[in-house]
Amino acid sequence: MNLGYEEQYLEGLNQILNKGKWVYNERTKTRCLTIPRLVMEYKLDEKSAPLLTTRPSYPVSALAEILGYMRRYTWATQFKEIGSGSWIKNSNETSAWLGNPNRLGENHVGDVYGAALPKEYIKSIWDKIHTKTDDRGLKFDWWQPEKFDKGCLRPCLSDHNFIITGDQLDLTSSQRSCDYLVGKNFNAIQVYGLGILGCKVGGLEGGTALHIMNNVHIYEPHLEGIEELLTRKPTQLDTTFKINDWVKTPDDILGNDVHAREYFTLEGYKGVPQPKIDFEMVA
Repeated sequence: MNLGYEEQYLEGLNQILNKGKWVYNERTKTRCLTIPRLVMEYKLDEKSAPLLTTRPSYPVSALAEILGYMRRYTWATQFKEIGSGSWIKNSNETSAWLGNPNRLGENHVGDVYGAALPKEYIKSIWDKIHTKTDDRGLKFDWWQPEKFDKGCLRPCLSDHNFIITGDQLDLTSSQRSCDYLVGKNFNAIQVYGLGILGCKVGGLEGGTALHIMNNVHIYEPHLEGIEELLTRKPTQLDTTFKINDWVKTPDDILGNDVHAREYFTLEGYKGVPQPKIDFEMVA
């Protein structure tokens, strides 16, 4: 059963509302209600996907982003083709990026996230997970300052550290900034999904994924939607999230452009969440 995650999610929302301080964000020209940090932990098993019922979660889009990062995509259209349109707005409406000489044209995101790292390095981490080899350096770190001017946005969910102990895999993921209404649940699914993928490729049992969020904020325009969200009551979930059997090796993640929906099967979620509330991304 998975009611625990949604309870954590709503508790975090109330913590921001009750304890947050107003901070003006220069990039977006918008005020944010902000707390320093939140930490949550997710079990890496098929019954514990961090999904919501008070509003829909989007596992296909969330996993598509992670796959695109691993494949070092540099165009928003590449992400969209495998299931995530989240980079369209950032690539075309971020004012500083529109005037950047490194921008190659419409829908170009540049060297963001995985594209900031060498292909060989990303492959080496997955190879070590596949062979159950933990050298205390199984880490994807997208935070590469020398590449910041070559992409439309600095990484938010910026690093992932895998830990293998015996036959168990655990994950610690950190983000420098968390848009709670647009990004938080999306990011939670990414952390969980990345951990589950690691377990599948490594033939390992799942431990937990620790999700560390810094600068956790609610944009002022989102407050109206929060009023509606807080009137809704969560329902109990009994879902099953499985990585499909064809996914076995690092090349199954890195070596193709397969759509994200082909990677997993989710049972027990269709028709359960309450209607969407529009929380627009503030670019």
